[in-house]
Amino acid sequence: MRGAFYNLINFINTTEINDVYSNAAKIILENIAKIPELTITDVANLCFVSTATISRLCRKLNYESFADFKSDVTMNLRYFNRDSIRMQFDHQLPVFPVQGKTTKELFVDHFENIIDNLRATYNTIKFEKLEDIVDRIYQSQEVCFAGNFFTQSVSMQLQIELAYLGKRCSAMYPLNSQREVVKMLTENDVIIVSSIAGGYWIDHPDMMREISKSKAYKICITQVENFPYSEYFDMCIKVGTDHLSLIGKFSITYIFEVLEALYHVKYANDHKKK
Repeated sequence: MRGAFYNLINFINTTEINDVYSNAAKIILENIAKIPELTITDVANLCFVSTATISRLCRKLNYESFADFKSDVTMNLRYFNRDSIRMQFDHQLPVFPVQGKTTKELFVDHFENIIDNLRATYNTIKFEKLEDIVDRIYQSQEVCFAGNFFTQSVSMQLQIELAYLGKRCSAMYPLNSQREVVKMLTENDVIIVSSIAGGYWIDHPDMMREISKSKAYKICITQVENFPYSEYFDMCIKVGTDHLSLIGKFSITYIFEVLEALYHVKYANDHKKK
């Protein structure tokens, strides 16, 4: 759960160097741990800008207000250290050193965990399920991807393939934008929700309720066996192992790449004929 970090870094990386909002974003990022305790006036003073500038920056970052931004930062910070451990070393930390292992041995273990995660994914998922997904995508009018920033970024490659072949699709990151897209989906559409270790459904119950009401064909890709609103999904692709580590990001990336290649192999020529 690093949405606020992604939003700030993405904004900084795509804005002119001397832009006043970019400079404010850099200062906020450098002082991110302080944000939960600061008022909008404090942040404005910290960045040497007006409170109006901070409010506009928050909207540029896809938040409705400074209060929404502050709330997201607070939640991100709460999860950050835990996620860093899970992302890098699976279930072997947080105690260091682990069973007297050296740092090199930990990284060897990390590599083996990645291989185990990918192998478990390969052995568990039936190829026919992946074919079913690409067939449904082909037959749909629109494809919507929903998830947090990382999985939305991963889905972008598939979105590019689909767009290239004429398929209407969206992979919005801001939750408000995702919610608006989901509301417009019909029974002729497909929605693919992905979450590595289940953070999306835990942290965004309002979004999950909206998805559960949608008439679109609903697919989820996750490591989690059971999750809130799982009964409303038409198909679930279970990846990885039962450790619920963020190492599962490799398996989710693998699934999206397989879907991209499979869609191209099966349907590229059909699209070109249209």
